[in-house]
Amino acid sequence: MVSATGGKVRRCCCQCDLRGSFALISAFRLAGFILLSRCVSEKLVELPGLWVSLDRVEYNPNVQVTPDRPYGFVYYITIHNDSPRSVTIKGRKWVVTNETGEKIVVEGDGVVGEFPRLSPGTRFHYNSYHLVSSDSVAEGAYLGQDDEGQRVFTRIPPFKMEVPAE
Repeated sequence: MVSATGGKVRRCCCQCDLRGSFALISAFRLAGFILLSRCVSEKLVELPGLWVSLDRVEYNPNVQVTPDRPYGFVYYITIHNDSPRSVTIKGRKWVVTNETGEKIVVEGDGVVGEFPRLSPGTRFHYNSYHLVSSDSVAEGAYLGQDDEGQRVFTRIPPFKMEVPAE
């Protein structure tokens, strides 16, 4: 699908829930998503006490790359649940923006193939990677659900991936 300006447009998956989350709605629209009304029909709240720390990000020349994105960066993240509610992480959305403004959106179910359940006071550590074509910034959100069925999210803080000089 192509927008009126000729840019590539993506449809938001109907599993996400963005009502009242203006920052996320704006981020998805900037990334070229058309938000379907069913995506914003239920309330999604940012849960106080559920937060993300970026523990480390590093260039890794040993990551298997592609010709169009020849640089691999491994990141290490911890999801902290300092809230009084248990939360299951159901999915994630990343927006990776390179130095020319090109955006790559990565979304999917779970986190590294898991659906971690975080009881109050617990953490989930993992690492993964992004492939980029040039200096880039990654940011996003984890989407979850508490035991009462309330849909929640927490933001992934932006971090830079700077390609080393050759």
